Amino acid sequence: MRLQDKKIAIFVAEGVEDLEYYVPLMRLQEEGAQVLSAGLDMKSVHGKNGLKITPDTLVESLRADDLLH
Repeated sequence: MRLQDKKIAIFVAEGVEDLEYYVPLMRLQEEGAQVLSAGLDMKSVHGKNGLKITPDTLVESLRADDLLH
């Protein structure tokens, strides 16, 4: 697993393209990354095709030093 012990954030907002969120999420997890869904608030958002996504964290609480770069 090439991304074992790495943390990556995916930004989410209302109307996100479902597959553009979900496919990278799954692939990154398959490679061992811890993936955080980050939103402007902690309210669930809905993708264009109905996928419900609940953020794990707030964008404002992310720290670059904690993420893969």
